[in-house]
Amino acid sequence: MSRRVSFPSLKGSQGLLSLYAVAIYLFLYLPIAVIILFAFDTKQIPGLPLDALTTRWFAEGLNDAKLVGSLLTSLRLAIISAVLSTLLAMPAAMVLAWLPMRFKSIVMCLVLGPVVLPQLVLGLGLVILLRAAPDMVGEPAIILAHTTITSSYATLILYSRFLGFRRSYIEAAMNLGANEFVAFREIVLPLMRPALISVFMLAFTDAFGEFLVAWFVAGFTETLPITIWTSLRQVISPKVYALSSVIIIVTLLLSVVSQLWVIRQTRRTSKVKSA
Repeated sequence: MSRRVSFPSLKGSQGLLSLYAVAIYLFLYLPIAVIILFAFDTKQIPGLPLDALTTRWFAEGLNDAKLVGSLLTSLRLAIISAVLSTLLAMPAAMVLAWLPMRFKSIVMCLVLGPVVLPQLVLGLGLVILLRAAPDMVGEPAIILAHTTITSSYATLILYSRFLGFRRSYIEAAMNLGANEFVAFREIVLPLMRPALISVFMLAFTDAFGEFLVAWFVAGFTETLPITIWTSLRQVISPKVYALSSVIIIVTLLLSVVSQLWVIRQTRRTSKVKSA
C-alpha cells in the first residue's frame, strides 16, 4: 500500500511572502520614485520635506543644450548598438542552435565572455586595443563596446528561442518551392519577431544606460550617463532629476507597450503553430 506524501501548507506563510515581495519592490522602485519626486522640488538642492512643487526644472532641463545634446548622443549610439547587436545575434544564434558543432561548449563560453567578464576588465581591454586605432576613440569605440556587450546576451536569448523552433516549417516551405532566403523571410522572421523585438529593447536599454565601459573609450564624447556622473562630483542640478524623470517615464511606457505587443505576437504565433 503506497503512502501518500503530504507537503506543508503554504497558507500560513502567504502573508509573510506577500510582505517580502512588497519589500523587494519597494527597494527596487523607491530610488526611482525619489528621483521623480525631487524633480518637482523648488529648491536648488532637493531634499525632504519638499517646500513646494514646480515644473520649472523640466523646462530648464529641456532647454539645457549640454543635457539635451548628451541625451541625443546616447539615444543615437544606443539605437545603432541595438541594431548591430540584433543583426549579429540572429545568425550566431541560428548557427549555435541548428548546426552540429564539435566545440559548441567552447563557442558558448566565448559568447558568454563579455557578459561574465567585469566591465572594468572589458573597458581596460578596449583601451589597450584602441591604442592601435586612436581615431576610433569616441562614438565608434562606444558603439563597439556596447555592441560587444549586448550582442552576447542577445545571442543567448535568441539561441534559447531557436532551440524550440521547428525546422520542419522551413523544410515544408522549401518542398513547396521556396528558396532559403524566402523561407527565412516568410517563416523564420515572423515567428522570431517577438524575440527580436525583446532583444532589441533589452540591448537598447542596456546600451543607453551603460557608463563604465563607455567612460573608458568615450574620449571627448559625452553620453548622458557620463554627463550625469560629471555632475555628481558637484552639486546635482535639479535639471538632471527632471530629465531623468522624463527618461524613466518614457522608458516605462515603452517597456509596457513593447511587452503588450510581444504578448500579442506570441499568442498569434502560438495559434499559427497549433493550426
